[in-house]
Amino acid sequence: MDEYRKKYREQMEKVTLSDAADQAILEDILKAGTRKRAPYVIGAKRTISAAMIAAVLVMVSSVTVFAGMIIRKIIIESKKEESYLEGIGTVDVGESYYYDFLAGDSGELYVLTDNDYKGSLTDHQVIAWKSTNKGDTWEEVLCLPDELEGEFDLFAGDLREGEAGLEALVLVEEKNNEAEDGYVNRVYQITADSYKEYDMDEVYARLGYPDALWNMNYVNEHMIALIGTEDCLLYDTNTEKVVKSLPYNASREGWLKTRDQFLLYGDGIYICIDAETLKEQEPEEGLQEFVRMMYEKNTDGVLPPMAVWNDTVVCVTRSGIYEYQDGEITQIRRLSTAVTKGYAFNGLLPVCKTQDGEYYVCTFGDAGMDLWHIHGETEEMK
Repeated sequence: MDEYRKKYREQMEKVTLSDAADQAILEDILKAGTRKRAPYVIGAKRTISAAMIAAVLVMVSSVTVFAGMIIRKIIIESKKEESYLEGIGTVDVGESYYYDFLAGDSGELYVLTDNDYKGSLTDHQVIAWKSTNKGDTWEEVLCLPDELEGEFDLFAGDLREGEAGLEALVLVEEKNNEAEDGYVNRVYQITADSYKEYDMDEVYARLGYPDALWNMNYVNEHMIALIGTEDCLLYDTNTEKVVKSLPYNASREGWLKTRDQFLLYGDGIYICIDAETLKEQEPEEGLQEFVRMMYEKNTDGVLPPMAVWNDTVVCVTRSGIYEYQDGEITQIRRLSTAVTKGYAFNGLLPVCKTQDGEYYVCTFGDAGMDLWHIHGETEEMK
């Protein structure tokens, strides 16, 4: 393990990335000439314990084959726990890492995970699960096609609902003994009955090296944002070409797709483009104020996680959950140290709001990631 990976793993195990020292280490990683995997899941995969395997209920109900892909309809049971605070508890999908959440129009919740497949949660690599009962149980929705199930690690991705159902855009690392570093990075679009690998040659050339690509997001029907350490590339999936490059700083910026815009933000909105035309435009004044306020409330110089539900922008900070809609800012509820553990929320981790006004927030826990289920209740602004 090189010195940068070692430093970063030590930081993740302390559940930080919230002050100047952590920021300096993060910047070291981003600038390192060695293998880089910025910023939130560097090699910290865990092996699921035998006790954990025994505690998970796995039921195989059916097998459906679609063009070489198998959806096994496996259902697992969450180890749901309620905290001493009313309306706050945790759910889980085994001991997975969580890369994205998506709330469906009918109350379902989807999660994009690494499935902790090396720990035998399942005998194949599931990447997306669905819950229709607030995280009590999870049903397999998407998995890597059997022909791709070699030694793969999922590093990033995004979910959306398309015409044919759930779709996932994923960045995976494949072990390859013929490659110089022993691995190659690949980007796939995966649905329940198909998959496609995108040509990344131009992307890697523009970014400087493959590991500079560390995250991604859907922008519109045929446009995706490929997020590097110093550039955000807008990539047309029809032509498999880069159509626009946006300046980006992975050590201080996040991204957000609203209904009609794509934003790069930190202590304010730095870039705002129309999601269809890709033309740059001025951000809404009220939304700009909201982003600045949320950064201050999260404190410690860490951008907070944001998500969008219909026309509402949701933000989770150390001082509470807030929403922005039609120029108005509302505090939904305050959060105690039971959730935050005293740290600022990391804006690179997923959060979402569901149709029934509940929230799912991801944090680093004592042994990996915690997935918090939080009931909403509007409070007076603090």
